[in-house]
Amino acid sequence: MRTADYAPPPKTGYAKGRTVERKLRPEERTDLTIEEAEALAQGRSFELIDGRIVFKMADTIHSNSQGILYGELYLYLKQNPIGKALPELNLRLWPESHHNLRTPDIAVFLNENLRGMEKYATRAPDLAIEIASDDDKVSAVFAKARLYLEKGSRMVWIVFPSEKRTMIMTPTEWRWESGVLTCPEILPRFSVEVAALFAWQPGS
Repeated sequence: MRTADYAPPPKTGYAKGRTVERKLRPEERTDLTIEEAEALAQGRSFELIDGRIVFKMADTIHSNSQGILYGELYLYLKQNPIGKALPELNLRLWPESHHNLRTPDIAVFLNENLRGMEKYATRAPDLAIEIASDDDKVSAVFAKARLYLEKGSRMVWIVFPSEKRTMIMTPTEWRWESGVLTCPEILPRFSVEVAALFAWQPGS
């Protein structure tokens, strides 16, 4: 998913021979709290990384893959009510920090880990899913996946539509999958062909 980063410009300028401080716009700040970022986002999907807001902006290919995979998970969990798949869920993984928040494209939680969850999750999902866009920085996508694993996710899927394959990551193994996605440790008997995630096209 392409993200919009905002680098803060210089804080000072010159007016009539004296230096003045320019007031930063909220999206330029690097000290935003979660509450301030939520007000700024006005319902748009975002992440907060060390006080800097990053809006998530999906392209059509990204949205297609996300929608198909979420639909498959929804149908599976409707028939097998062992948990929930939640798109664009804000994760507060740092209870002590008011300047960090992450938002996976899809978060899958088993029922036992949904108990006590209120407006936000404070633990990583059992299965975290990210859809990578062509203009994403691969290093940033993998760093985010590693973060989920460090915070308690049992598995992470990174879907690469341009390559038509998915990276499967666990705390002990990374591997590519271009055939069938399964997750027996978390979602018994769930499966979806990787190619199916890229089959639908606008107007078809």
